[in-house]
Amino acid sequence: MKNLSIGVIMLTTMVLFSSCQSQPGLGLNDAASLHSRDELPENPLLLHAITSGVQPKDSTMYTLYGNDAAFIYAGSHGDSSYPDGAVLYEVTWQQQADEQWAGAHVPKKIVYVERLEYAADGQATYTLYRGTPLKKAAAANPALRAGVIAGQRMAVSP
Repeated sequence: MKNLSIGVIMLTTMVLFSSCQSQPGLGLNDAASLHSRDELPENPLLLHAITSGVQPKDSTMYTLYGNDAAFIYAGSHGDSSYPDGAVLYEVTWQQQADEQWAGAHVPKKIVYVERLEYAADGQATYTLYRGTPLKKAAAANPALRAGVIAGQRMAVSP
């Protein structure tokens, strides 16, 4: 009986250890991250997430990030009159199917990053970054994009 108990314990231990091994390639999504060669003044992925969304017709997804001033303002105001020093980044990725969840999508590769920085006069400076590595690029309609980005409301969470 003692040998049977030891055998069951060893078998259970082997099953537990083998089932706890992670699948290769399912760690950090490096392709969806920023890289040191990118020309952004800061890493927006380290700022506060304000809201996010998907564009199914383009197969893209985005997240709007903000520095402390932008995040605090967005949490207590519903307008787009951000204060001096507020910085917003909208990061847009291509989508890919999630390997772990059927029907879900995750970021694949950054398509572009849009940056709004507010000055003391209340005016926002819009900058677009595209390419690999991300570099400043010309924007078709910066005033329109600035209005769309600043007009997004903070996502409500419990």
